[in-house]
Amino acid sequence: MSEECIRIDGLHVQREGVEILRGLSLTVACGDRLIVAGPNGAGKTTLMKAILGVVRASAGRILVLGQPVGSREWSRGRRRIGYVNQESVHVDFPVSGREVVEIGVCSLRLGKAEKRRRIEDAMAAVGCSHLQSRMYARLSGGEKQKLSLARCLCQDPQLLLLDEPTSSLDPRSRSELMDLLRVLNERHRLTMVMVSHDAQVLSEPEWKIEHMEAGAFA
Repeated sequence: MSEECIRIDGLHVQREGVEILRGLSLTVACGDRLIVAGPNGAGKTTLMKAILGVVRASAGRILVLGQPVGSREWSRGRRRIGYVNQESVHVDFPVSGREVVEIGVCSLRLGKAEKRRRIEDAMAAVGCSHLQSRMYARLSGGEKQKLSLARCLCQDPQLLLLDEPTSSLDPRSRSELMDLLRVLNERHRLTMVMVSHDAQVLSEPEWKIEHMEAGAFA
């Protein structure tokens, strides 16, 4: 039996008296690739935030890598969770591609040499080493997403959460990103949970799919 990476039992989330998630239960095995699909307003992003611990559950429980979300043990291992959001942040100040990736190791207790190795290895793994000196604000959506993935890889994650990562990409960049995710999953056994309502993404082979409607799995 595969080890569980995520286990959700009877999850409810309320905001201002409105129930956003209604009794969700889900198990994601380590190494799985899962897409949570559904229309806007279905509760997909709220589910991701609950897994990240940003949104508190009003009932039910979430275990990530064997630890209850919000517990002291979970907090200690939180770096093992990488998060890539949809490309919607517009940055005007001068920051390079390498500096964006460095964010992934800035809080880790590592020596300078180890941090440098992780940055270089992560950028090579996703094929964005050539973006080190480029200004982030001038990059395409696909290039920015590669840097976001490299930032996550620096953390040496076991779980990668992706919230509509293809929303700003053209078809070619979308295909390249999905190919890259497949390679990272297969090489590193990196568990992936992606939120999407992108028809091209939903047609990808070898991804499990869970459909959400009105805060519940359909």
